[in-house]
Amino acid sequence: MAGLSVLRVISNDQMVRDEKAAINKELEDRQNSELILGLTSYLRQCWDAARIAKKPIEDIMLRALRQRAGQYEADKLRQIQGQGGSEVYMMLTEVKCRGAESWLRDILLDTGTPPWSINPTPIPDLSPEQSGIIQQIFADRVLQAIQATQKAPSVSEMEELKEVVSQDYRFKILQDAQTRADKMKIRISDQFAQGGWPDAFNDFITDLVTYPCAFVKGPIVRRQRMLGWSKGPDGATMVEGTDRLGPEYERVNPFNMYPEPGITKLNDGYLFQHHPMSRTQLSDLIGVPGYDDEAIRKVLEVGNGQSWINEDVKLQEDELERKYYVYDSPTETYDALEFWGKVSGEMLLEWGLTPEEIPDSAKEYDANVWVVGNYTIKAILNYDPLGEKPYATTSFIKSPGALWGRGIPEIIEDLQNICNAAARSLVNNMGLASGPQVEVNLERIPPNEDITQLSPWKIWQVTNDPLGSSAPAVRFSQPDSRANELMGVYDRFSKLADDHSGVPSYVTGDLNVSGAGRTASGLSMLMGSAGKGIRQIVMYIDNDIIKPVVQRQFIYNMRYDEDESIKGDVEVVAKGAINLAVKETLNVRRIEFLNATANPIDIEIVGQDGRAALLREIAKGLQMPVDDIVPSREKYNMGLQAKAQAQQQQAAAAPTQPDGSPKGGADANTVTPNATGNA
Repeated sequence: MAGLSVLRVISNDQMVRDEKAAINKELEDRQNSELILGLTSYLRQCWDAARIAKKPIEDIMLRALRQRAGQYEADKLRQIQGQGGSEVYMMLTEVKCRGAESWLRDILLDTGTPPWSINPTPIPDLSPEQSGIIQQIFADRVLQAIQATQKAPSVSEMEELKEVVSQDYRFKILQDAQTRADKMKIRISDQFAQGGWPDAFNDFITDLVTYPCAFVKGPIVRRQRMLGWSKGPDGATMVEGTDRLGPEYERVNPFNMYPEPGITKLNDGYLFQHHPMSRTQLSDLIGVPGYDDEAIRKVLEVGNGQSWINEDVKLQEDELERKYYVYDSPTETYDALEFWGKVSGEMLLEWGLTPEEIPDSAKEYDANVWVVGNYTIKAILNYDPLGEKPYATTSFIKSPGALWGRGIPEIIEDLQNICNAAARSLVNNMGLASGPQVEVNLERIPPNEDITQLSPWKIWQVTNDPLGSSAPAVRFSQPDSRANELMGVYDRFSKLADDHSGVPSYVTGDLNVSGAGRTASGLSMLMGSAGKGIRQIVMYIDNDIIKPVVQRQFIYNMRYDEDESIKGDVEVVAKGAINLAVKETLNVRRIEFLNATANPIDIEIVGQDGRAALLREIAKGLQMPVDDIVPSREKYNMGLQAKAQAQQQQAAAAPTQPDGSPKGGADANTVTPNATGNA
């Protein structure tokens, strides 16, 4: 019939299949776009170069793990077993590494205060609005002076008044900046606690003393699962799990880091990080800004796909870290590669980005790309305002001009081998010298005589020598013991390990110290001298780890935090070993200054605000509850105002005499002396 059309009816299952097919088609088109294909090809070239350059470093790291675990290299073990005897391994490297870890943790973590601070800049820059405020205050002061003296101030008085007004206003700005800096420090400390910084930094110290490099990553915005509280229908408090996006920190396994060959610093070239991710970890990326949700779902559907990782090194690492039979786990692991590096603008334009996104084809643009198997799950530009990667790294001993330094196992590897050789020889010699060597003339021993065992009071039955010799049938000889010489060799080279590693044995509790270390003052001097070496390591941590990480978290808060009261012009200060080493002396000097100024003249100069600030610093240095002992500046001023108001109200409520003087006041209570001077 005219005007009628056929209405197609499909089932719900067919609609779901059609929607899924459309999504898959869109995903495949996106993955096969010119940009993604060109980017993946470029990443493969970069990855091959970084993986080949990393191979010698991987061998060094595996040897370091074996040293700490007390295991010989495979070829060395075959040689020892071929010669027979003991296979003892002296754990010298493990002791030195544990000593260095505890020393660094004692300096940086066990002080009660974070090894960093945030201070306002010394000289604040005035904005045009603030300069206008100063001019207005100056004009008001001049008008007040004219009204008070009925004459205009001189030029010198005007200049002096302007300087006073400017300094007073700058002081107020500094006070406000200090308040903002204190609030920012509290905010970052809270973010560190919730983002996993303590655990990441603690693991970083273990990597630092073991491997050629140690890495920390953060802040990285991730989905965080946390507890939340709400009111139920009956008014009772209910606890429930909530999700939120927040900054996190993590220690990055050095085996998973692949920098560009030949670079000196991480920001000098590109960088790959390998992420072995479980299904849960990969699915948690769905909904995080910047990731392709459909690509992640496709990877979860089809599996890991093509892996770019060398499994041989991973298996050796797992066994040395006591993670046995990981390959038999029924849980699937996804190998994700995260790329950070520069890509030329010309490449990006060829791959499909618009001129608005890439205004200059000659420039290099920082990019962040994630690849899992054959799928790119993230490809964005790095929008860090300084163009930096979210990583920080340093080494126990740096190698100038190179990214990879040296750890303690590599430094004392030769000494560890010599001590092992001395210990094996000592054990073998002790075994040989523990009893006699027996020589038996078989021609004179009866056939049924047991010559395989020695026992006290054994009676030997012998026959006549067929040759008529008078030599005994059984002769004994005692091998020489070389225990003292071998112990001397071991002691000598183990002491050299103290010097080469910079971790003396008395740091780990060895009290057998000769020379100056036999007295308390001498041992203190030795500890101070040894501390010079460890301070160098802490300076590396200060400048390369703590300061950059805190600086990045500060920039993150300045850009994304909604609380404007924490934002300001500040500088990050990494305290490190130097400030912590003088902490006790500094507190002693502060207490001395506090006692020296406890007189009316100095109190009048310093004022109550200055005295309170000094008390706060001393209480803070002694790790005491500052807010409970000394009130804050705002609380103190509020207390003064409340006290003044109470006095005014009390004075207003007091009865008065007809002449206006207080009844029962000074005249009534004052005792007037008589003419003789007696009351």
